[in-house]
Amino acid sequence: MLQITEIQPRTSILVRRELVESIHDGAGKAKEQILAANFDFVAVVQSLGKRDLNVEYLERQLVIANESGVETLVLLTKADLAHHRQDDIAAVQAASPGCAVLCLSYTDSLKALAAYFGPGRLGVLLGRSGVGKSTLVNLLAGEEKQAVGHVRTKDSAGRHTTVARRLVDLPGGGAVIDTPGMRALGVLGAGLGLERTFPEIAAKAPECRYRDCSHDHEQDCAVIAAVEAGEISLRRLESYRALAAEVFD
Repeated sequence: MLQITEIQPRTSILVRRELVESIHDGAGKAKEQILAANFDFVAVVQSLGKRDLNVEYLERQLVIANESGVETLVLLTKADLAHHRQDDIAAVQAASPGCAVLCLSYTDSLKALAAYFGPGRLGVLLGRSGVGKSTLVNLLAGEEKQAVGHVRTKDSAGRHTTVARRLVDLPGGGAVIDTPGMRALGVLGAGLGLERTFPEIAAKAPECRYRDCSHDHEQDCAVIAAVEAGEISLRRLESYRALAAEVFD
């Protein structure tokens, strides 16, 4: 009979905020849900396709991924179907400073992605339903490991097919965790993730008059001054404020 003799500490975790629905457990309260653990990097998957790019949701994903403390990269699928491909890619790069961005409609980019999964390396795919995570797993594995849903003609989106997390071994000795697409992706206690996702704001924050400045209405706010000077995007600051309200709730 197998017996657990020791539990090693986690080296990394991917966490989202989940609301408690049971009245008995305190309905409306937030709790953490661990999506994956002990991985080496997170790949945030974003489909360009025929739908409009949602940069704010991408930044939400990046906050959660960056909170893990490991390397984060962005994978762009269906870029060949994008109406404004170059503009969309530029918008993604601007929203993910410090992250590698791979456009997976090109063969060489798929090879570059496979290189991340070296021997003993574990990666996590994080993305909405229908962006192509399961297809990527099958391409990396060289065979059909995950079921893939039909793609809708009107917007090139796949159906919600993956319903549970699954770890898949890859030919090169690495492995990948495919996570199901989640309708709600709340952030919880992700201060590090916020700083890593918005480094331009984190760099200016120490110059603010108040140490607990929210960069919203305070006097002598260096971040607001940087926005007025054109050094920081107003859209980025508004996205930061929305996510910070959840992180520090």
